[in-house]
Amino acid sequence: MGSRPFSNADPFLQLIVLCLIAFFCVGVSMLMGQGLLNALWGVNLFENTSALSDYEDENVVQMNRVLLFFQHLGLFVIPAIFFARLSSVDWKKYLGFRFIMSRIAIASALVIIAALPLINVMAWFNEGLALPESLSSLEEVFAGMEETAQKLTMAIAGTGSVSSLMVNILVMALLPALGEEMIFRGLMIPIFRKWTGNVHVAVWLSAFLFSAMHFQFYGFIPRFLLGALLGYLFVWSKSIWAPIIAHFVNNALALILLFMMARGSISEDLDSFDPDFSGWLLVGISAIAVSGLIFYITKYSKGWKNNRQAEQLQKGLEESQLDDQGYS
Repeated sequence: MGSRPFSNADPFLQLIVLCLIAFFCVGVSMLMGQGLLNALWGVNLFENTSALSDYEDENVVQMNRVLLFFQHLGLFVIPAIFFARLSSVDWKKYLGFRFIMSRIAIASALVIIAALPLINVMAWFNEGLALPESLSSLEEVFAGMEETAQKLTMAIAGTGSVSSLMVNILVMALLPALGEEMIFRGLMIPIFRKWTGNVHVAVWLSAFLFSAMHFQFYGFIPRFLLGALLGYLFVWSKSIWAPIIAHFVNNALALILLFMMARGSISEDLDSFDPDFSGWLLVGISAIAVSGLIFYITKYSKGWKNNRQAEQLQKGLEESQLDDQGYS
């Protein structure tokens, strides 16, 4: 891949440098966002820290969208590209932007849709967990953070405007899917794999950090398992496009459901788990469907890889024969 400052660096050093780059970039990015807020709405967050808390105000909702855009850009997208360029002459290939078969892309989207009942049951299980009594104060902090995040999400996504939905899909589905996958799958899995020598440990470590980064205790388990599934999609397909597509579908579906709930088109209970017979039956069907799709993805990814290797070998042999015959 060529020589770059961090091409052969120690994986622990790579992780530290990546975190420092992300910290610096998000700081600069949020300052740019603050500048835009000041220019468009005359709001200075340094002087008025509660300016973004009135979610009943449409201007406040718009400002939160702007800051989310700059946050995702500065925390994930820009640092990932910057680090990849410091590590390889081909930063796109370094991040895993390789060809993906259409059937694998479609299966990656379908596996997330099929996994929704499983994700919901994990969320239901996670919500029932409680920290020990000695950590009750910490649990109150987690509950407060969860409530704040939920209010913000509902304020931004829980509107009946089609134009707002399109903007939300860009800011809250496409950009996070692109940036988070480049960081947690495209960069962290190779770093952890090099560090531990085990791809499975790398996948689960990156999934843990992916879930912990959201600072939502009551959604930690489903997000942790989702991160692991996205990690394995990356490992199986050898392309970052597979987890990006799956991540985007997951986020976009959530936004569309909230949009439809806000319009009263569907029940608010649709995206939740009901522990009755039909609920568990749906979970069982989900598990079977996810298993089948995973088998399909691994089978065809392996077959495509073997075919590509055979084609490359054949091409190499043909070029070697031409060399021997003096045609090149």
